[in-house]
Amino acid sequence: MWTRQYSSHIQFIVLFTIIAALPLSVSQAVAQEEAAAGAVVETSARERDLRDQLQNILHELEELHQAPAAGATAVPVQPSVVQEPSSEGKAAEAVPQFELADVSIISDRVVKRPEGIALSATPRSETESQPTRNMRESLESIPGVILRQRNGPRDFQVSIRGSGSKNGFGVRDVKFYEDGIGQTQSDGLSRLDIHDPWFMESTEVVRGASSSLYGNYALGGAVHFKTRRGKDINGVETFVTGGSYGYQKYAVAIGKEYTNLDASLFASYAREDGFLPHSEYDTATINLNLRFKIDDKQNFYFKAINNDLDARSPGRLTQRQFDQNERQLGGITNATTNPETLHSKRRDRRTIVGGLYERQINANTLLQIEGDYDVKDINQPVSTNINPNFKHYSNLIHDGELMGMPLRSTVGFFFDYMEQEGGSYRNLNDRTATFGPLQQQTRLTQKNIGARFREELQFAPKWIAAAGFNYENSRISGIVTNYTTTATTSTFASRVAVDKTYDNFAPEVSLTFKPTQDTRIWTRASTGYAIPGLGNLTTALDGNPGFNPDLKPQKNLNIELGTNSWLSKQFNIELVGFWIFFKDEIINQSVPLSAVTNGSFATNADESQYRGIELAWKYLPDVAPGLSWSGAFTHMESKYVKFTDQFSAGGVITRINQAGHQIPAVEKNVLNSKIAYNHAGSGVGAWVEGTWADSFFINNNNTLGSPSYILMNTNLNYTYPVRNSRFIKFVKAYVELDNIFDKKYAASGTVVADSTADANKQAFLPGYGRSVYVGVTLGFF
Repeated sequence: MWTRQYSSHIQFIVLFTIIAALPLSVSQAVAQEEAAAGAVVETSARERDLRDQLQNILHELEELHQAPAAGATAVPVQPSVVQEPSSEGKAAEAVPQFELADVSIISDRVVKRPEGIALSATPRSETESQPTRNMRESLESIPGVILRQRNGPRDFQVSIRGSGSKNGFGVRDVKFYEDGIGQTQSDGLSRLDIHDPWFMESTEVVRGASSSLYGNYALGGAVHFKTRRGKDINGVETFVTGGSYGYQKYAVAIGKEYTNLDASLFASYAREDGFLPHSEYDTATINLNLRFKIDDKQNFYFKAINNDLDARSPGRLTQRQFDQNERQLGGITNATTNPETLHSKRRDRRTIVGGLYERQINANTLLQIEGDYDVKDINQPVSTNINPNFKHYSNLIHDGELMGMPLRSTVGFFFDYMEQEGGSYRNLNDRTATFGPLQQQTRLTQKNIGARFREELQFAPKWIAAAGFNYENSRISGIVTNYTTTATTSTFASRVAVDKTYDNFAPEVSLTFKPTQDTRIWTRASTGYAIPGLGNLTTALDGNPGFNPDLKPQKNLNIELGTNSWLSKQFNIELVGFWIFFKDEIINQSVPLSAVTNGSFATNADESQYRGIELAWKYLPDVAPGLSWSGAFTHMESKYVKFTDQFSAGGVITRINQAGHQIPAVEKNVLNSKIAYNHAGSGVGAWVEGTWADSFFINNNNTLGSPSYILMNTNLNYTYPVRNSRFIKFVKAYVELDNIFDKKYAASGTVVADSTADANKQAFLPGYGRSVYVGVTLGFF
């Protein structure tokens, strides 16, 4: 049995000491170049001075309490993304994210994001110099955010402050957006597969319960991806990369800004032979973005995304299998029960087409209307499932006054509707995943409708109070038909009418204090809710098709106190303490259905708690322009306060009191730290990064756990602007070495029900071994 190891804490201390010492040694080496790089130093200093002046101007404008000009907008309820200054050939410096105004998703209007929230964003440099295989490479630099590997190229589980870590498939309990268009379907499911990191300008994360802002399923917060605009590309870019395990990726970006149109088109194809047996995949993604300026008061944004994925699934390993050989197939690998003969795979498609209309009604009032059609088509060896989904939201935003004090008001309405039609079958085990007898048919619909409002009042020059409220009605209805099957026949067993209605509301209050333009202190009490998904209600407690009618919606209360401050022009720090109280938390647990196939069922934990701290920092030493040291650390304690676990085995329901146990799939400590250096004069850049993830339990009974690990990665990159060519603008190249010391580690451990003996729990998916990637980007015209 793996338990928490004292050695992991020693490893953490050693890693932190090494990383903390690196800036000194690197700065000493760089100091020798200062005399020759005087012009570069002067340019960097001037750039920082201009940025400081811009901050002062924006701060003074805010204090004047003037009504915004015709081109300005108030903050939209849907998330906005940090606009980071770009500079070809060198990395942009970090700026105080809460103070500088953002840019509208549709236009270049200045907006301000909601006050009183914990918000972080990744810069373009996080994806520009990396092989950009998946979003983990940038998101792990944000505190409170944990990504765990799933099957497929970009398929990761995303957890914010512990929410979203216990689901068996995709991403849940966290809302996703891309350029203002919702990426989370009506049943709460999101997938990272559809988001290609090479397309992204930045990624923004709102941490903490946020249903007053984002509605259903925002228990942990929200993630907002922002693609690059046409004006950022200004021509054509091609990207080619390859590396270990047969990895290949080919991508193209086409973009241009015209008088009334900004257009960008991205396309990519990636494949890999697989780092495990039977884990090869290929995926293709297209992403089109059109921003129209209709006139001075109206803008329209159109987005279309399509992702096709064909991925083999190797199956998860038991502890003994992982110890013996982490590179083997999951389950018992013989002629009849291994993933190859069962042809375990996913053949999925996701298509989203949507638009966002924005109208400036007057100098102080903005109207936003969004609508999109989103279809998910899943094909697996034992099931098919198609989910057509329509989603809509509208916001009316007004900047006004209350008794002479600036007041920003937002009123919103939202509605979404999804259908599910699917079936599950026996696998005939003929190496082609031919469907056998029918086990279950589902025909369900889900409707969510609601409204929200938010008020932000600046009642003193340095104080802002905010309050918000969200109400939502949800209804799930349809028919579930179950069959008793043999190897060749299906016999009708039962038909269940599902008709569940849920009413939820989410209040939120916050208080923000800005003693200086470079410091923000806030406290926030926010709530979240998430109703059971369609799959939760139609899966019995043994993981097989059935009915789970007693499952309740989960709710939480998030209380936090945080500060974000530039202590100097070189050093930024953010520190947040949080305490989260859950009621009826939905715990998804995996259970083996065969030697290589796992099912998943859900149950409620009456009361559970999470509490911890989030620390992030960035240091830009004056003595070495281009050098930076950044990091993110999360410490989190979690436990069940009141929870009687239940599961079914052999038709018998068993109940176990789990009160006092640690909540599975939640690391106590996670540290990520990176030292980077970019020489502005030569275009040469390099970084070294370390990640420490603490051990965690994978079952409610706390008898089996996933061990801690430390990973080290390093990267060398080069940017060369081409000045004497009619066609080529720049060349960018990189080489990266991941998992330098070839550490054997479990990249994820899914929560497994205690109806299965520890020795038989199929929970572990090993991470990549030492791997090398190289790539080149060419910019044309």
